[in-house]
Amino acid sequence: MRLPRHVTSVSLSAEPAAQALARDEALLDAADAGQAMVSRWYIAQTRAVVLGLGLWRRRFEIVDEERCRQAGVEVLERRAGGGALLLDDNMLCAAVCVRLPDERAGADLTESYRWLGDRLTNGLHTLGVRAARRVEIAEARMDTADLKTRADPLLNTCFGCLSPHEVVIDGRKLIGLAQVRRRHAALFQIGILLRDQAPLARLLRHPELAPELRRRTVGVADLLPEPLDVTAIAGTLEHALRA
Repeated sequence: MRLPRHVTSVSLSAEPAAQALARDEALLDAADAGQAMVSRWYIAQTRAVVLGLGLWRRRFEIVDEERCRQAGVEVLERRAGGGALLLDDNMLCAAVCVRLPDERAGADLTESYRWLGDRLTNGLHTLGVRAARRVEIAEARMDTADLKTRADPLLNTCFGCLSPHEVVIDGRKLIGLAQVRRRHAALFQIGILLRDQAPLARLLRHPELAPELRRRTVGVADLLPEPLDVTAIAGTLEHALRA
């Protein structure tokens, strides 16, 4: 792929999944009053099904633990919210910690994602992904309501349903967002799919979700010519976040 003109230099590390989540949360614990925003970028080098805070008690309803064990996939819980996702080397990850108070991360938690959605969308446009757009609140609520009417297990997945201010391509989710909020800082966790999330389904209690996850998600590899320069992608998106 051809590099855009404006790329911010980033360090893109490869980390075991559990260690990566711990390092994300350490940004929150060590938030420095002298820095308005701290970020990091990485690729997970081990595979894990990750559950958001609201799903911890339903872990055994949602995840097929035996199938995960057989496949060598960890099951991890994070402090941020959100549905189940497959964290592996098919996802480019970022963590952004913002010191509070900050106008980007106000008291309205839903609205506090808007700046991320806008800036990540701008970064994708710079990369040539012109169809990228931010999900509007009404659109996300309509999608969730539709899934709830049929008790669709996609509701238990991060990328299977829309959330406000995330990023989609023709209705297919490309970027998922989650947040941990403390009095002194907000930690945003960002997952950018390099390939779709269909493989998650066989690690859940509902393997039949694979076709829908394939239909509802899209990866950067489907949008940009290969071989992907993931470091350049991260640098372009980092530049957009700091614009």
